[in-house]
Amino acid sequence: MEVLEAIRGRRTAVKFSAAPISREEIEALIEAATWAPNHKHTEPWRFQVFSGDSRRALVDRLRAVDPDGKDPTVKLTRAPVCIVVAQPHAEDPVQDIEDYAAASCAVQNLMLAAHARGLATRWSTGALVESLAAKRVLGLSERDRIVAFVNLGRPSEDEPPHPVGRKPPIIEWHGPTGWAPRDAFRPPRSSRRESAYRRPWRPRGAPHP
Repeated sequence: MEVLEAIRGRRTAVKFSAAPISREEIEALIEAATWAPNHKHTEPWRFQVFSGDSRRALVDRLRAVDPDGKDPTVKLTRAPVCIVVAQPHAEDPVQDIEDYAAASCAVQNLMLAAHARGLATRWSTGALVESLAAKRVLGLSERDRIVAFVNLGRPSEDEPPHPVGRKPPIIEWHGPTGWAPRDAFRPPRSSRRESAYRRPWRPRGAPHP
């Protein structure tokens, strides 16, 4: 499958077939995920794969640790496989946000690779990704991030139709490829540099107009 075809054809699945996914298929998807761009090659992704009875066991552990939390059953068991993608916390705040972006790119890679193989996915987040109870159960620190619960399975014949298009993107063109507003790159008006910027250039010693 062509890359652009996979990008345009991937959709968030609502329903999944009960047919199992092999370990080899999952490993291939995770390997594709690890080719995501990541600054300084930190490779800031961690994967935990839950399938079969382990999904229900995870639900039971979460309920035991946080009985007042939102029921995670649907999020974790709607598909035959649930892949938890996490990002370890980095002490450098710049690296931390870059690592989060890289881990998000890894999730996209995984989902595109799944679509190219005829599989269905759903990127699930919500309150559970911020849950300290969930982080403890998954062996993460409080400052680590849960980036995604990726539901993975084979497409269901009952899958409802999805939108076929996207809204036109909002684009600002700059440079030779297009036109930019005259003041697009000017400093704030309150700065002294701004007033110097706005004066027309003239040779040194030339009289003021």
